[in-house]
Amino acid sequence: MGRLRWMVVALLSAAAFGMSGTFVKPLFEAGWSPGAGSIVRTGVAGLLLAVPTLRALRGRWSLVRRHWLGLLAFGGVGIAGTQTAYFLAVDRIPVGTALMIEYLAPVLLVLATAVWLKRFPPLRVVAGAVLAMAGLPLVLDLGTGGALDPVGLVAALVAAVVCAVYFQLSATLPLPPLALTGVGMWIATAVSAVLGALGLVPITIGATEVRLLGGTVSALVPLAVVVLVATVLAYTVEVAAAARIGARATSFLALTEVLFASVAAALVLAQIPGPMQLLGGLALLAGVVLVVSAPTQHRASVPEQPVPDGSPSPRAADVVPARARRTRPVRARPARAPR
Repeated sequence: MGRLRWMVVALLSAAAFGMSGTFVKPLFEAGWSPGAGSIVRTGVAGLLLAVPTLRALRGRWSLVRRHWLGLLAFGGVGIAGTQTAYFLAVDRIPVGTALMIEYLAPVLLVLATAVWLKRFPPLRVVAGAVLAMAGLPLVLDLGTGGALDPVGLVAALVAAVVCAVYFQLSATLPLPPLALTGVGMWIATAVSAVLGALGLVPITIGATEVRLLGGTVSALVPLAVVVLVATVLAYTVEVAAAARIGARATSFLALTEVLFASVAAALVLAQIPGPMQLLGGLALLAGVVLVVSAPTQHRASVPEQPVPDGSPSPRAADVVPARARRTRPVRARPARAPR
């Protein structure tokens, strides 16, 4: 599958992630806490992905042991941290404002990469980042967002930082996408449970019925959409895409989530975007195209057979490649004449 096709896969992930805020908001309004939404989301997703994860690993547990620290950061910080902070932000400030702040993550990733590599990013990446960030608030129509709660703003900023960590690790950890997603969900559930047990993140199950799309439905309906579409499908295909096109391209393609959310609002809620939102959408798309057009090094494929302990792991994406060793050309010796 070529780079362009994997970009389409990343767009599919953005569309799936766009369902999260819309369907989790009714749960919060019905008394569910962000911690409860987070632990149910990752816990059920982890159960559903248990068998596919074990099949994807196929005995390659040495990869898990070798990269346990990265996996802990991926699940505990990248997944649990991002969604808990985002849910806390959505519970206190408008969804559009929370998304705007969280999606500073791609810019943070570009800046962090530039500092790490001590190299200014390509001009098209800088121009694309500026265009995308200029178009994002127009699409979200932040002028009608309402009052801003300080705790919600801080939570959204935390979500931006840990989201950048998620994108980087999803592109660099050398595990099969299904296995990486499944193990990440297990770790995220464990971390959320520990935070809840310590009282750091309240876990409260609210009403069993919620208001959704003008009617009253079981709380299982929005939970099913959040778990199956916005978690299992979204995370799996995004991790698979990030392994092929890199963290930078994947993170900027994720910005299109707000466009998919706007389209869904127009179709379901008849909320037609205004001229400024359309202009912002064009700017955002132009910025994303500029960023993803810059070439990135893709991650090496995961070996099919179990990797013996002590052997070197595959090189990750978006990492400074080692300098190539200079080798002298081997001159062929002239064939000896037969005696």
